[in-house]
Amino acid sequence: MNAALSRFFSFLLLMLSLSMLSAGRDVKVPLLTEHAKVSLLTINRNDEAIYRYFGHTAIRVKDTILGWDLVYNYGTFDFYQPGFVMNFIRGKLLYYESIDQYGDFEVMYREENRWIREQELNLTQEQKQSLFEKLTINAREENKYYQYDFLFDNCSTRPRDVILSLFKEKQFQPDADDAATFRELIDRNVPNEWIDFGMDLLIGLPTDRKAGYDRTFLPLELMELFDHATVDGKPLLKGNELILSDVPEHYSSGWWTPGVVFTLLGILIIVLQIKTGVFSRYKVIPLIYLSLVGLIGWLLVFMWFGTDHPSTKWNLNLSWALPFHVPVLLFALRKNVAGWVYAYIKGYRILLVVLLVGWWLNPQDYHAAVVPLLFINIFMISVFLPVPTKEDFSKRIFG
Repeated sequence: MNAALSRFFSFLLLMLSLSMLSAGRDVKVPLLTEHAKVSLLTINRNDEAIYRYFGHTAIRVKDTILGWDLVYNYGTFDFYQPGFVMNFIRGKLLYYESIDQYGDFEVMYREENRWIREQELNLTQEQKQSLFEKLTINAREENKYYQYDFLFDNCSTRPRDVILSLFKEKQFQPDADDAATFRELIDRNVPNEWIDFGMDLLIGLPTDRKAGYDRTFLPLELMELFDHATVDGKPLLKGNELILSDVPEHYSSGWWTPGVVFTLLGILIIVLQIKTGVFSRYKVIPLIYLSLVGLIGWLLVFMWFGTDHPSTKWNLNLSWALPFHVPVLLFALRKNVAGWVYAYIKGYRILLVVLLVGWWLNPQDYHAAVVPLLFINIFMISVFLPVPTKEDFSKRIFG
């Protein structure tokens, strides 16, 4: 009981020091003892929720003499901050560094059934103190907030940068994942095919370049990088230990994937048209479908120009999800369709065919489920063109 009270009052003292620092008072960061241990914590991914797909990273500072066992966490945000939803969508959400006691930190991930690995850093006493000071000062109210970016400024890159800032020379062993693109790395960590399809739809050309060192935006990739890193002529780590185990679980999204659904939908559309001609007689059906495609296009335009997400710029999915479907195709329902509307329809159909023929030449990696969608789009857009008669063929052949 006395030890628990001692740890509590030590933590309270640190929090009081931080409060005084945030108030602008000249308070020095407490000195760590020689028994202090500083380590990187890596939390395994989990398939139960999107925000758990990619794992997590934090820094642990443990000093048994002072009774401190603290976790510095850069992945914290406030659900109740003003405009939370819109800030999240537009890439303006502020994350911040928080400080927790390790016991509470472990309980949370034990309940989520996620393992924790601890990599003790091979630091001198001066480096431990320097890192502790940086982490503590960065937790001040005026310093702790930052604009989160999924690829380049997140809960993994911040601990990486603050740790590596302690050293002059850094050497990392080559890794097979250095040649992987950001999109490939993201795809590996998304077990749900529908969510993977949605993410592939929203992220653009910037994610199709090789990640290299920046693959460490993923916590497990950072852990692997640190395992074999050399800094200032010595190993970065003293070891890598599993300190919280999990019960292995296997997630399956089943066979009802976007590729299967869109393929079956395409077959159903063709069969219905052959048997009933429903889409030719009721053009409002393909109009609704293509309008939905157009609305997806407007969403991609918004993610490109209306947000601060670098990963959603230059999205070539706009080549098939044309936003101009809304409102251009509304003019296709008129009795006397203007020539420019037919030109738009024919141009779009040609574009879809070119995309299919040159599929492997596209610089952006499309999700495989886009292929059946392109065929459906070709079919649906063709409904708005008049069916050629024998006289039309004769004119084309004989002039």
